[in-house]
Amino acid sequence: MSSARTKITRKWLIDSTKANEYRAQDELESVSLEDNNRGGGAVIGGVRAPDDNSSHDDSKTMHKSSSQYNINNNNEMGARIEDARRFQNQLKQQIITIQSIEAPSPPSLPHHHHHPQQAEEYDDDDAIEQWTSSDVKNVKAVVTSVKQRVPYYVPALVWIRKYTKQDLIGDVLAAITTAVMLVPQGLAYAILAGLPPIYGLYTSWLPLVIYSLMGGCKQLAVGPEALLAVLLGSILDPMTQEEAIEYAHAMALVCGVLSFIFGCFRFGFLSNVISRWVLAGFINAVALIIALSQLDGLLGFKFARGLAPFEKFVYACEHIKESNPHTLGLAIGSIIFLFLMRFIKQYLARKGFKNAKYIPEVMMVVIMGILITYGTRIDLKGTKILGNINGGFPRPHAPHLSLSLIQEMLPECLLIVIIGFVEATAVSRSLATKHNYQISSNRELVAFGVMNFGGAFFQTFPCFASIPRTSIQDSAGSRTCLCGFLTSSLLLIVILALTPLFYYLPACVMSSIIFVAAFGLIEAHEAKFLWKTRSWADFAQFWVAFLATFILEVELGILISVGMCIFVVLKQAATPQVYSILGRTSDKQFKDVAKTKEAEPIEGILIIRIDEVLTFANIGEFKLLLEDLDKLTKTAKSKGDATSIKAIAINVRNVQSMDASALLTFEEMIESYHKRSIQVVFIQVNDIVYRKFEQAGLISIVGKEYFFTSNNEAVAYLERHVLPHRSSSPRHLHPISSEPSSSSSSSSHHPPPLHHHANPMDDDDDEDYGGEARDKDDELDETSIDIGRTSYPASLSSS
Repeated sequence: MSSARTKITRKWLIDSTKANEYRAQDELESVSLEDNNRGGGAVIGGVRAPDDNSSHDDSKTMHKSSSQYNINNNNEMGARIEDARRFQNQLKQQIITIQSIEAPSPPSLPHHHHHPQQAEEYDDDDAIEQWTSSDVKNVKAVVTSVKQRVPYYVPALVWIRKYTKQDLIGDVLAAITTAVMLVPQGLAYAILAGLPPIYGLYTSWLPLVIYSLMGGCKQLAVGPEALLAVLLGSILDPMTQEEAIEYAHAMALVCGVLSFIFGCFRFGFLSNVISRWVLAGFINAVALIIALSQLDGLLGFKFARGLAPFEKFVYACEHIKESNPHTLGLAIGSIIFLFLMRFIKQYLARKGFKNAKYIPEVMMVVIMGILITYGTRIDLKGTKILGNINGGFPRPHAPHLSLSLIQEMLPECLLIVIIGFVEATAVSRSLATKHNYQISSNRELVAFGVMNFGGAFFQTFPCFASIPRTSIQDSAGSRTCLCGFLTSSLLLIVILALTPLFYYLPACVMSSIIFVAAFGLIEAHEAKFLWKTRSWADFAQFWVAFLATFILEVELGILISVGMCIFVVLKQAATPQVYSILGRTSDKQFKDVAKTKEAEPIEGILIIRIDEVLTFANIGEFKLLLEDLDKLTKTAKSKGDATSIKAIAINVRNVQSMDASALLTFEEMIESYHKRSIQVVFIQVNDIVYRKFEQAGLISIVGKEYFFTSNNEAVAYLERHVLPHRSSSPRHLHPISSEPSSSSSSSSHHPPPLHHHANPMDDDDDEDYGGEARDKDDELDETSIDIGRTSYPASLSSS
């Protein structure tokens, strides 16, 4: 706990805990007194000892049922006393703990995080607290805290201790399967990005090593990916090859820094900003763009520069006679073989051949292409081949960066990070759910950041996760992140010694691999589902993202897609159902009048419950509500149909915080109502909001006595003191008794308890929230009351 937080909360925690200790002592005494009044003996360990005055003969003559009743009664009373004693001891221990916070010690993870074997099973990023200047004075304590944090960011230190032989078998098989697929894909995706093929292999090596140490998803396959490759290719297209190489390395460095910063500042929620349907429309459009971008490689001639995707299709149809017949024939054969193998594997899997998934059709088509080219020498007849690939260990090289270059590539890198992270998070969460473990989005961002940052010095381009390879790696039996390390080891062998084997690999075969992989990205079932469910708003978002990406440039399509998602989020945040108007039922409960017919508004009193956190985005809706109510009241009053409002009660139980805009709006509203002799009271204000009110000066404007702990308490007070004296000024009203006044004076620094109600039959049920028991006072009163970190039994918290 930081020293700043300690100074703010220490005194309040001690005061609140002592108050509850006194209540516990009262409860203990009352239970003991009640027990004595029943004529029972002492209770020892929950079992009643016989009275000294009671005789053994009298005990024998008792009726069996009466005896059983007394036994149950005694056990119940003993349990209550034991609970009271246990609770009192717990409170005393809490006071000792709080008082010991006088000299704060360096922060540490919660107790269950101290065990390394549990580090991979939690996802509470808030447990990683920030250090203060006083925390770093004790070097030994800092070293201990660092040791506790390292397993969080390097999960390999955790799972390697529990590694088994079965894990090794699964990881080795999955690594071989993934590497066989990754080698040709790495070469192909580098070409798709406009870079020499060897950089695809470099990007397939070091990022896998880093993620295997820092990543949290055990089955995620990172490295080159088609979607980001085509995006990178559109950025590098106007550049020369040397410029493109340097620019790609620099982009990897900037993407790594951005991703690392996002992870450190807990920006993992970015994965929730982009709608699934917008992302589906964007991916479908990119899939078609990738497929059409390979037409020149499939046909064997170069297209004119700057053509849009549909223009490339038209150009290919008009100039198909110029294609190389050897290239076209080999490309068509490769495409047919890949599609045919996909159907064969599915057929074999349905027939029970589980090992069919291990058939490496991509590597098979690469080998056949190399053999055909080497045997027929069609490279001498116009068919383009990869040629000499300068392999060897990547020489460490710092990317050239300048301030102007960073400013130029920053928007592009930001888009790559968002798209790559959203894709990776979507697949990693599904895998974590499937295999029953947890991942942290923020920790994944840090891992992706270090992965790209480190790779930039070893000649890689930006990369995140590959959905198709992840599916293959998972189905191949990957058990831990060691699979990625083993895959990278196989890739390093290829880089160092086996690149000459790809000399005769035809470029049209690589284009065929990319072409087929692009069709694997198409998700037509998404649009079909939206049509079937008649979700027209989501359907429109899908097609806007699709058409914007396909017709316009990819970068512009991303901007439109992300902008549309942000617009939808802001629109929903600015126009929520932030309030409910409450009425009183026959059993004195308060419910939403719009949802409960039995709830009747109280004459002269308007009760409003705010259901959302109040910010600049939605405070206008609340203000409009009050303005509309004023207009309706004035209209009804002019017709003689209604009684004017004399008091407004605002229940803010569900408001966890307020920003400055909401506070200023409340201040203006309260002053306006006071001038019109309308009393404003607040109900169930929590600690955070109460402190905000104090800082804004609202406590003095409203009056401490006008803060209540329940709807019934507030309404009872207003009915007794406001409605009968309608000519009196609200600023000169007096509380019901001296008790609220005294309690309010004692709460000049702290609000009254949240769940201590004057009437247990209060507030709303869960119908107002679509089945969620979010605002049910009765249930909260019957379960527990939270002060600090201790949960108190309800029986000990009642007054």
